[in-house]
Amino acid sequence: MKEEKFNPALRFQWLTGFYDRLISLTFPEKKIKQQLINLVDPKGNERLLDFGVGTGTLSIMLKQQYPEMRVWGVDVDDRILSIAYEKVQHKVELQHYDGKNLPFPDDKFDVVVSSLVFHHIPTNMKAKILKEIFRVLKPGGRLLIADFGKPRTQYTKIAFAIFRRFDGEEQTRANAKGMLPYFIMSAGFSVVEEGEHINTAFGTISYIKAVKAASIEK
Repeated sequence: MKEEKFNPALRFQWLTGFYDRLISLTFPEKKIKQQLINLVDPKGNERLLDFGVGTGTLSIMLKQQYPEMRVWGVDVDDRILSIAYEKVQHKVELQHYDGKNLPFPDDKFDVVVSSLVFHHIPTNMKAKILKEIFRVLKPGGRLLIADFGKPRTQYTKIAFAIFRRFDGEEQTRANAKGMLPYFIMSAGFSVVEEGEHINTAFGTISYIKAVKAASIEK
């Protein structure tokens, strides 16, 4: 079986160590992540998974604003996880995963968040991974995604077309066509809503909220 290839955070492994610095100079990362955090709406000491934790920036922001939440983070990239370990200082439980099967039991998390991850995932793996996220969410659990979506202006259309050449045209195809909500619904989520958008120098960031239906009492 062909092994699926996931792009590193900045396409090339040698750039991984410069990720935080380069992103802060070129992209409104904190603004994008804060908008995502605003959607979490925690209910007590919930369990949250940061899918594609990267260098840990989102997880750290979450713990600062919601210290009562228990936060886990997973990523396929060992090198970027090593940076995250240094930053989170044991405030977040970090784990490597194989890109296919999340290392958690069914119904573990109340919330799963993902920031700027799905445009790195090969198109034929997006549905598989979303089904894994569905599996580890509790009934009634929420999935919150911030990622590139269908461009909303002529400028962002051109900008994203250029960005896709750098980040991989195959991986970003579904994002460019605005198909992420379709993949999420196909994974089993009962409510899928695409809300606010932020136009950036590289394309349009879309926010998607999905809910796993609660179990029906018999």
